[in-house]
Amino acid sequence: MKYYQAQTVNSVACCLSCALNRLTTLPENSLLETAKHSLSTAVFLMDEYYRTWHSIIWIKSTQITKKRVQEKLNNLAFDAYTAFLKATQFLDLYVDSQWDKEQRGQSVEPPPPWWHEMMESLQVAESCFDNEHRHEILGKQLHLFETGTSN
Repeated sequence: MKYYQAQTVNSVACCLSCALNRLTTLPENSLLETAKHSLSTAVFLMDEYYRTWHSIIWIKSTQITKKRVQEKLNNLAFDAYTAFLKATQFLDLYVDSQWDKEQRGQSVEPPPPWWHEMMESLQVAESCFDNEHRHEILGKQLHLFETGTSN
């Protein structure tokens, strides 16, 4: 299966792409496949974030345009972070399953030599989310009711 790779210089997307590149070399496993798919989604969303940010001239744009674009950015950052968290949860489950197999005496391949580098890429991505997108992730507004009238 082909996964989305970063097409921009967005820091989060690049870090996630590095981790995803490494994970694609591992044998197929349902937990890993879900993690890879979630990372791919997060990379795509952060690339879209980067393109959206650069789609307007912020100094010259109207307040309405800025507000609309900022709402889209909030949604993209929040959704990317959600996909990232899902990927890390499935990676944790994969590691736990490998450890359980080892404890039961089953043969388990040792982690690849690049595993720590891949984990560092994920840690840097998390740090970038926290430093660069904290407000957007925490400030996403949930729309409880549709605007407009319906009878």
